[in-house]
Amino acid sequence: MQDRELETFIYRLKAQIAASRVFAAGLRLQLAFKQNPNWHLQPRVPAGDPDGGQWLAYLVGAAGSLLPVLQRVGLAALQRLRTEARRIGPVLRRLPRRWDDSLQPSEDSYDDETRRISHNSWQRRGEPNIRFRNEDELRRYLGPAGPGREWHHIVEKRLAGREGFPPEKIHSTDNIVSLPIEVHRRVSARMSMRDKAYNFNIRRFGIEKRTFAEQYDDGLDLVREILEDYGYDPSDF
Repeated sequence: MQDRELETFIYRLKAQIAASRVFAAGLRLQLAFKQNPNWHLQPRVPAGDPDGGQWLAYLVGAAGSLLPVLQRVGLAALQRLRTEARRIGPVLRRLPRRWDDSLQPSEDSYDDETRRISHNSWQRRGEPNIRFRNEDELRRYLGPAGPGREWHHIVEKRLAGREGFPPEKIHSTDNIVSLPIEVHRRVSARMSMRDKAYNFNIRRFGIEKRTFAEQYDDGLDLVREILEDYGYDPSDF
């Protein structure tokens, strides 16, 4: 009798565990459907691609994102974006020009295929400006900054999404430079120090209410200053 009761208990326990798993899966599916009701229509990146298995929508964003057309174009556009981003990587070792709002790429200058690549960059003449939704995407396409180097946002990435600081402007190759690790760490440290130029406030908080252009030029000046401290020539960097 005890063996039968034990078997019944084990059977019920397994049934409860299975039911809990089904319930949890249902909740996950409900959440996914709520966030994107057309999930079942979205293609996945095929196996063999570095992003294989991921929904294309993850790579390009939901409705209202920077690139709603990229999902319909498919893998050819993704591959072109990857190729262009990797090609420009070494160029990002050079410091860009100071900012000029009147000379920034217009929306219609971005290519129709990916809606991310503009060949009208003022910051690095003759090179494209490539924009991304977020830092994760930027790093996904640009790859590593190079041996002994790190990617540096000239206007701080924490400002992405604030008024006047759209993510695609913050996470663009016009706002990125590849710096030696020691220079990058020193620039970051200086941004966290109190500065008399900002009424002895911490530098990053003292500057954050300024315009994008003002913060960009200030950020470039700081990078040049630190490069000189470490023996680099900013004009030939």
